[in-house]
Amino acid sequence: MMRKVWTVVLLLTLAAASALGAEVVRKAPLFMLNDLNGNQVKLSTYIGEKVVLLDFWAVNCPPCLVVMPHVEKMWQSYKDQGLMVIGVSEDLPRNVSSVKAKVRELGVTYTIVLDKNAVALTAYQGAEAGIPFIVVIGYDGNIHQSFRRIQPGDEEKIEAAVREALGLE
Repeated sequence: MMRKVWTVVLLLTLAAASALGAEVVRKAPLFMLNDLNGNQVKLSTYIGEKVVLLDFWAVNCPPCLVVMPHVEKMWQSYKDQGLMVIGVSEDLPRNVSSVKAKVRELGVTYTIVLDKNAVALTAYQGAEAGIPFIVVIGYDGNIHQSFRRIQPGDEEKIEAAVREALGLE
């Protein structure tokens, strides 16, 4: 009986916190994926050292391709202040040449990794996985903010989140 009471109290507390706008802190799921040259990239390498922006995208996603130059600009503006950007391609492994060509075409210089079978994307979004999707991870390894279904104009919100995570705002 006492266990049921505590369960109800816990659920009511969580519901009240949610209603008041309190955010639940969520650790960023760690991953290890290969970059375009076959080298392993571990997210854990950057936790505690950098603010990390993950940009989930694909070659056949026009909204993703619109966002990428803005992400590149943020990378260039804030990399010396502690930002690490990792582009997470959701393209099939057989399309690596298309990914490389698109990265060159867009002038992207940040790290690009290949997310075979959308494992990383699913870890961050669950069953509702979709792109474009951006996650800003703080120095502490917690998800600072995420952006789904990015629309034109959201770049300013994303940059504000990056600046805040870097302690610049």
